[in-house]
Amino acid sequence: MAVVESYSPCPCGSGQKYKWCCQKGEAYAERARRLFEGGQAALAIGALDEGLCKDPQNAWLLTRKALYLVNRNEPEVAKEALRQAFPKQPKNLAAHILIMQLVLETEGAVGGAAQLQQALMAFDRGERTALVELVRLVGSVLAEAAEFPAALKHLWLEQQLGPSPESKSESLIRMLQTSPGVSPWLKNPYRLAEPPDGLSADVHARFTEALRWAEEGLWSTAAAAFELLSTEETAGLEADHNLGLCRLWLADDAGAVEAFPRSIARRGATTEAVDLAALCQEIAPLGPDDQVEQVQWIWPLLDREGLLRTLRADPAVHEEPPGPIDPEDPGSPEVERFGWFDRPMVEARRGLNAREIPRFVGRVLVGQEIVALETFDDGRLDALGERFTTLAGATIAPAHPKTRVLGTVAAAAVALMFERLLPEGMDRDEVSRLDRELGVLAIREVWPNTPMPYLGGRTPLEAAAAGDAEVPLRAAVFQLELSREPWHDEIDFGAMRAMLKIGPEPEIDPETVDLQRLHLARLALVPVERLSDERLIEFYVRAKSMMQVQALERATRALIARPSATAKSGLEPSVLYSDLVILSSGRGRDDEAFDWLRRGRQADPPAARARLAPVWDMLEIRLKSRTQWPESWVPDLAVVIDRYRDHPASNQSILMSLIDMGLIRVVPGAEGADEMRVDARPLQALLAEYGPRVTTASGQLGVSATKGGIWTPGSATGGGGAIWTPGSGSSSGAPAARTPPVPGGEKPKRIIPGR
Repeated sequence: MAVVESYSPCPCGSGQKYKWCCQKGEAYAERARRLFEGGQAALAIGALDEGLCKDPQNAWLLTRKALYLVNRNEPEVAKEALRQAFPKQPKNLAAHILIMQLVLETEGAVGGAAQLQQALMAFDRGERTALVELVRLVGSVLAEAAEFPAALKHLWLEQQLGPSPESKSESLIRMLQTSPGVSPWLKNPYRLAEPPDGLSADVHARFTEALRWAEEGLWSTAAAAFELLSTEETAGLEADHNLGLCRLWLADDAGAVEAFPRSIARRGATTEAVDLAALCQEIAPLGPDDQVEQVQWIWPLLDREGLLRTLRADPAVHEEPPGPIDPEDPGSPEVERFGWFDRPMVEARRGLNAREIPRFVGRVLVGQEIVALETFDDGRLDALGERFTTLAGATIAPAHPKTRVLGTVAAAAVALMFERLLPEGMDRDEVSRLDRELGVLAIREVWPNTPMPYLGGRTPLEAAAAGDAEVPLRAAVFQLELSREPWHDEIDFGAMRAMLKIGPEPEIDPETVDLQRLHLARLALVPVERLSDERLIEFYVRAKSMMQVQALERATRALIARPSATAKSGLEPSVLYSDLVILSSGRGRDDEAFDWLRRGRQADPPAARARLAPVWDMLEIRLKSRTQWPESWVPDLAVVIDRYRDHPASNQSILMSLIDMGLIRVVPGAEGADEMRVDARPLQALLAEYGPRVTTASGQLGVSATKGGIWTPGSATGGGGAIWTPGSGSSSGAPAARTPPVPGGEKPKRIIPGR
């Protein structure tokens, strides 16, 4: 009896009738199945190979073979088997899905993008909706790999092809666009250049055809066409521009950086050239000369306790919590860890100079039988190794250390690191001041004298003296000007540009600028005060939707100063003021953030104050969580939760804030993935340790928190909480709670991380 009816769809996934597709392989497929189910995978693959000898491109046998090979952990052979099916059945969707999964697992996001191009080319234009899920999958994996331009373009392509109702691409696009951590040069919606005037009919036709391919998502095919067109003198600039974009959208960063400079050179010192140069600086892969190795020198231990005593007695060594010797290995043994600094620790005092703070130079990891010195091989390794062996003395074996390379890091990044250890007892204002001063030292003194890959290994000062690097220098300084780091406001960028012999970026005419097409980075240069009410609202919406912080802050301030524009937009004052609270807090200007919060409460119309009160209360809690220890703000949080316990609308608002703060987690419910449940245990632990110690009028706070009975938004009691329905949304970019110390533990030590 036949396993599959003759006129049923073929099990190979081709969409054809079984009778005219893979029926010849039925006997071999069935014998292989029985063998495989009996635990004889090798014999099962042999049975399939026997059938393939008679029908080499039988897609059913090839996909079955690939599945068995995957089960045997042989993904490379499995991919080769699937590729043999495509010459006969280029539109076999099942084979495309399976090979995509294998490529993503073995070759990563970039390999997946290349494989998707083959799938797109195999299907006709009207048939590509079948590949929507593959496009979304590749876009998601590219986002996880931080290939943001390619991720966004793939997700937009999914929308273009026709997303499924369950698609999450829109939310992922919004997440990437509104993330302040994604550079404006990486999420700017770049556009392909149109064919220039003066082309011959043949060149114009080829250029137009390449544009059509690119618009359809066939970026690999379009790139090949634009590469040929780049040799045409009249089309070179535009062809190289489009070639760079197609490669960028394929996550081929090396290929993009090869094409863009040719376009930049033809443009001259224009704003378009500067923006492309900034993009190249962000995506350019590092060459061997631009990297330094992070290494461990490892010695056998002779006297572990003696070495530990020596390290703990050294004033330039700081003991850290124990941890794995290899954080990337879950099974790595735990070791004692010591940070090593270039000088002894200093005493806490007000007015401490940033230059006095000890600088991190390496780390010592003490195991049971070995000790490792971990640092960067940027010139410090030999001297630090000699310093360590002198310190360790007879506690380690007098042998040459074993070298273990942990990885490579950008040499410029290592030079600009200012990981320092601040003395205990420093108050928050002093910590913030020193943080800024350390950043200022790095940008003013170290950066101008650090060799940069985009300057051919020269330092910015050397390139400025040569006078042949205006565009890359402008691009680099422009990126610093848009930085959100604490040191930003302390830098005189005008003086920096003068030192590097480059002028300011050109002014933007508010009357004529196309606010929708202007590069995202240049929104910060628009004089918003001179925009009309309508254009100011348009500017605000774009700046906020793409989270351009400097532009958004200026636009928000301008709207607050223009009640007429705010009224036209339909925006509530609370939205604008809360924007400024979040923006000020994000830049470490906490006093300013609290002032905006106070002014926002006052700006609410009387009729809206009751409705908006919980929003302001929770925003105030979140601000406090950034600036105060839990014992200061958690009691206030308990009061806010109790205050609105009988108000359903307020309850939902507070719940979303607590989820954003990480104090309530959303977990799958018992009934399945479509049902979600709130887990209030992090909140309960915090309230139990730091909450009020007396019961309030409601009888639900204070001591009850220690018993797990604290009421939380959305639930009658603590523990599992109630069902939470996704889709109610939450505010993005709001101040997040600082991770609270473990109840009963010590406050975290003040260590400024490397930048």
